Amino acid sequence: MAIAAGAGSELEQRVRASVELQLAGRLGDRASTRVSLADQDWVYQMVGRVVAEEHRLAGLSAQAEDSAALWRRVFGAVTPLGPLAEHLVDPDCEEIRINGTRTCFVLRGGRRFQVPSPFADEEALVELVHWYTDGAGTARLDRSSPMVTLTLPDGSRLHAALSPPARPLSVTIRRHVPSRFRDLSDLATAGFLPATVIPFLEAVIRGRLNVLVAGGTGTGKTTFVRVLCRLIPDSERLVTIEDQAELHLWQDLPDCVSLEARAPNTEGRGEIGIQQLVREALRMSPDRIVIGEVRGAEALDLLDAMNTGHPGSVCTIHSESPRDTLPRLSRLALRNPAAPRPEAISAEIGRTVDLVLHLGVSSRDGLRQRQLRSIGLVRDQGAGQPVVEDLGGVDAIPDRVAAKLEAAGFDPGLLVELGRG
Repeated sequence: MAIAAGAGSELEQRVRASVELQLAGRLGDRASTRVSLADQDWVYQMVGRVVAEEHRLAGLSAQAEDSAALWRRVFGAVTPLGPLAEHLVDPDCEEIRINGTRTCFVLRGGRRFQVPSPFADEEALVELVHWYTDGAGTARLDRSSPMVTLTLPDGSRLHAALSPPARPLSVTIRRHVPSRFRDLSDLATAGFLPATVIPFLEAVIRGRLNVLVAGGTGTGKTTFVRVLCRLIPDSERLVTIEDQAELHLWQDLPDCVSLEARAPNTEGRGEIGIQQLVREALRMSPDRIVIGEVRGAEALDLLDAMNTGHPGSVCTIHSESPRDTLPRLSRLALRNPAAPRPEAISAEIGRTVDLVLHLGVSSRDGLRQRQLRSIGLVRDQGAGQPVVEDLGGVDAIPDRVAAKLEAAGFDPGLLVELGRG
């Protein structure tokens, strides 16, 4: 039977009382009885079991979505998440923007929605961030360190800024749930790319082309790289390098190691930068290297790695257009103290990078759509002048790219036809 009008609140009270009793029993022997980040998974599962059992005892047959909503509310009530739990367990939620206690916006399905602020006071919001930083080990948020960025257990990225310098206190959670898009067909279904390019992209990975995934902030670069790298054969060893761990490919690939940069401690010591991690990765016998984002002097080390036995490497880079991508990579490489003359770097880029996949976001009537905007082939024109040629305007495939595609069983002639289509 359906739940009666007043039965819902009574049922929720019984569920919460039972959950709190079980929490007290399990946490009572610990030095701290507070639910920690490490407890999140078992608490969530325990709440689900209690909800199911209370429905059974009451002889109620609540609809699945009613049961799930009750599950989320109680879970949020017994953890620092509060009403935020409703959004964090929503697979369609892409981003959460909390502007103090006044406003909160959720991006879902490419649209922005204003929702009630999940916290009535800033102390509860700060407690939420501390809940996550306590589980992160090295991250912290206080007056001496008023801003923090960290990766959450589900792969999402949290950024928080105290007031001041931020006004109001700001918490932004960008979702990077690895299970949301499992393969290229999922991205095609979402409108990110046309299904016709899937065989080509699969050949790009099999043929070990060196790829730059470029675009602005929030264009889906991390998601796209994650999906592409899942195509890497199990027989190959992959090392990923990130400022904040978001790819989580070590969970999908049998021979994958994830390296993550580390900020200095309060004494200014212990920093581990991307450039150092690239050099460490080369000592780990990788077949391929993936850099979550190249943004500094490590660009030169990446080029060297691609050129010295690690073809098929992938990295992301910020750029506003395909044409801007290679000059930006060159400028970053020049920041390296060991960098040769600019012409030498440009020549190495022309010899090394095979493909530039540029992403963008279109917005129409409030709907944001991430898309693969262009497929650019890198052609070395000689004299240190590499250029990116959009697939739509290419009459012939560069010899190096054609050879790699043929080795992967893909006819380069089909690529020309694809560009014309």
